[in-house]
Amino acid sequence: MRFYSKKGLITGVLLWGCICFLMGAFLLAPEELESKGEILAAILVIGITSGLICWCWFGTYYEINGNQLKVVGGPFRWKIDIRTIKEVKSSRNILSSPALSLDRLEVTYDKWGMILISPKNKQEFCKALKNVNSTIDVKL
Repeated sequence: MRFYSKKGLITGVLLWGCICFLMGAFLLAPEELESKGEILAAILVIGITSGLICWCWFGTYYEINGNQLKVVGGPFRWKIDIRTIKEVKSSRNILSSPALSLDRLEVTYDKWGMILISPKNKQEFCKALKNVNSTIDVKL
């Protein structure tokens, strides 16, 4: 079962603002780039950075397959055994994470593991986790 990340306004403004800033800086300062090599390097940096941001924006989701929770945030991937999840609670933590909204869930697993995620439908996501591991303490 796949759950897509909720996309928040603040996160969207930050990510898309970075892309706009990079492209604007390149377009408004062409006299700073003197050689074709500098122009090519700038295009490469802007392209790779923008591509990574878009990959994260459009490719962040959480998937439950059997006993496994797969968290995908663009090129980054985590696999968590749902049977080791101890607690799922609401969070507004701003730490970097595979969550595109500040309306997040903090998932605590194993002895020290913790990940922040932001599924669109938190209730249904928690219900799907509890179907696999009924001992999970859910605090929404």
